[in-house]
Amino acid sequence: MTARTTTAPRRTQFATSDPGEARELIDSLFGGRLQLKASPDTRWEASVKMLDAGAFSISDVTVPADLTFDLAGQDDVLVSVVLAGAIGYDRGHELERYVPGDVFIANDPDTRAVADSHEARTLSVTLPRSLLTDVARGTPTTNEPWRFTATQATPGGAARWRHVARFVDDLLAGPETAASPLLLGPAGRLLAATAVTAFPHTLQPAQAPADRVDAHPGTLRRAVAYIEANPDLDLSVADIARAACVTPRAVQLAFRRHLGTTPTAYLRRARLAEAHRQLRDATSGDGVTVTAVAARWGFTPSRFTEHYRAAYGVLPSHTLRT
Repeated sequence: MTARTTTAPRRTQFATSDPGEARELIDSLFGGRLQLKASPDTRWEASVKMLDAGAFSISDVTVPADLTFDLAGQDDVLVSVVLAGAIGYDRGHELERYVPGDVFIANDPDTRAVADSHEARTLSVTLPRSLLTDVARGTPTTNEPWRFTATQATPGGAARWRHVARFVDDLLAGPETAASPLLLGPAGRLLAATAVTAFPHTLQPAQAPADRVDAHPGTLRRAVAYIEANPDLDLSVADIARAACVTPRAVQLAFRRHLGTTPTAYLRRARLAEAHRQLRDATSGDGVTVTAVAARWGFTPSRFTEHYRAAYGVLPSHTLRT
């Protein structure tokens, strides 16, 4: 496995009442081309709050004016939920209209789209097609072509997407959590997994009849050794499976069969042990905090406290003080 390189997250925030300035900034962030429908003397405000995490980005965009723009097809997939106002889309067939609560694919990688925004505010997530494919298949990306077959999420899928997108947006609001590769990686995979279950698509998961045969103790030993040697890396189940020379399904079966747990739960315990060691070895005045240690090892503060207390019988702050 080649470790993923994670660049520092980049935050962008601006608000403007100048249409030309807004057009240039939004174009540079999203790759669209905006054409204002409003008259030049119309008063309006535009604002963007964006976190670019490298593997994905999440943006809260408000453009409270009537304007039109087109989006060219591209490899990245932009999934949006309407928070206020309305957006209409013309993709060359039937017209689409989205209102608050609707979840839709804003850019179709295979076509151009012309959209009309009416006093709209959206929460949008940009995901690479390669990440969506890896998550959908559970294996490394292949050349097998695939596509989404609908641009609007199913009702159940829309509800899940709204919950997950808001969760990730809140999770990354803090500077320490937003800078943690062990939180950013799983957050991107969670968003991708939610997207591929929210929208119908043509990709079918790979079938491996030998998975049950491969779920033997040797597979488990290789997977455990890899996890324990690399708890500081952003590891997915697919990464662990590659290190064990089996499929993700086989490595999941091996952990369930021989340890009664999952690869991700085992990885979490390994990271919790590293966090415990860091808190235990901290000295007064070295600047170590529970929040920073939690983020360093891929935990939110609340989940860290919960798991730590269950494992060690005390709060992490107690270990840090003693």
